[in-house]
Amino acid sequence: MEYIALILSAIALIFTLFTYLRHDKKIKQQSKIINDYQLQKINAEIEEDKKADIGINVIRVKNGNRTIKVYNKGKCIARNIEVILPDIDGFSEMRNPCPMDIRPQDGIEILIGAITVRCPETIEITLKWEDNFKQDNIEHRKIQIK
Repeated sequence: MEYIALILSAIALIFTLFTYLRHDKKIKQQSKIINDYQLQKINAEIEEDKKADIGINVIRVKNGNRTIKVYNKGKCIARNIEVILPDIDGFSEMRNPCPMDIRPQDGIEILIGAITVRCPETIEITLKWEDNFKQDNIEHRKIQIK
C-alpha cells in the first residue's frame, strides 16, 4: 500500500513538473513576442521623431492670386526647405522665401500671382529638404490651383 502511494506521489510530481515547464516555456515565448513588439514600436517612434513631415495647402486670395502654405507637421526641424514651382505660363511666383528652415508645427507662405485662363488646374511642386533622418528628402506633390 505504501508503494502505491509513493508511485502516485511520484507520478503527480512528474506531471506537475512537466506542466510547470510547458507553461513556463509558453510564458517566455509570449514575453519575447511582446518585448520584440515594444522594441519595434520604440524604434518607430524614435525614427518618427527624426523626420519632418511637410504639408501643402493652397489658399485663394483676392485678384486671382493664390497663397501656397507649406508647413511642417513632423517633430523635427525641416532644414533648407526648397519649394520648386514649375515654369508654366499662366501664373508667376511673387514671393518665395526659400530656402529656409521650418520648425515643427510652423510654416511659410508662397504668394503666386494672377492665375490666368492658360494656367493648368493642377501643377506639380517639388519639395526638397533635410531633417535628422535623411539629408536629401525629395517629394513631388500635385496641387490644384484653380
